[in-house]
Amino acid sequence: MRRKLIGIDLDYTTLNNAGEVSDKTRAVLQAAQAAGHIVSIVTGRPARLATGIYDYIGLKSPMINFNGGLGHKPHENWEYEYSKLINHDLAFDIFDQAADLGIDLLAAENKNHAWSATTGLRPVGELAFFPSDRDQLHQLNKQNLREDVNAIILHGENPVQMQAAQAFLQARYGNEAITVKTWGDQHVVEVSAAGISKTTGLEYLRKHYDIDPDDVYAFGDEMNDFEMIEYAKHGIVMANGNPALKKIANDITEYSNEADGLARYLEQALAL
Repeated sequence: MRRKLIGIDLDYTTLNNAGEVSDKTRAVLQAAQAAGHIVSIVTGRPARLATGIYDYIGLKSPMINFNGGLGHKPHENWEYEYSKLINHDLAFDIFDQAADLGIDLLAAENKNHAWSATTGLRPVGELAFFPSDRDQLHQLNKQNLREDVNAIILHGENPVQMQAAQAFLQARYGNEAITVKTWGDQHVVEVSAAGISKTTGLEYLRKHYDIDPDDVYAFGDEMNDFEMIEYAKHGIVMANGNPALKKIANDITEYSNEADGLARYLEQALAL
């Protein structure tokens, strides 16, 4: 069998509803890697919240973080690493307008660090956007944040306001400067470099490993997986996935993430 590139989203795709990798999924992914296939995590999560999962599965291939903004090999100085950055001054400009846009929390992140701040819409003590190593999390201010970032993440309680914030930010900075997307429940808006999507990472790996386009698999469940699912010859959406995403899928897993849908699909597709 020819070598495949297998891009796997994490939350509600590779991970079960408890946010864990089941024994079966771990074993199947290890078997796919042992058979010579390239298994790569392609996630919206930053490296700090995905490397532990990468290590637990036992992966050796590059990992894609920030929905395509960063491609690297954890624990290594990979000479082909890439990082698509946006000017950190955008974080301050957005923060100045955040409360008026209904944003209660803002986080700026890159490979190694996160900076977070709340607006008057959220208690001051609630800074961590996600659970994090506190050594990696810093207060977002001009004294601390002096380097460019892969992503700026915005949270608000009102999805309608967040959709309006998305449109406002895209119009303010322009498509040639940034990409602005909402996450699944539309309480979260992500600002990244122009043109970045999970396809950025998947296409980079396909070319790097000289994988035939017909041998690219991508698994996802939500709309931040849209470009990746559309791009892959085998764009596979989880049974528990977003109905809008299923409309563009090449296939849908028979089982959900809670029932090892990804692992069961790969077992059959790759004869593992």
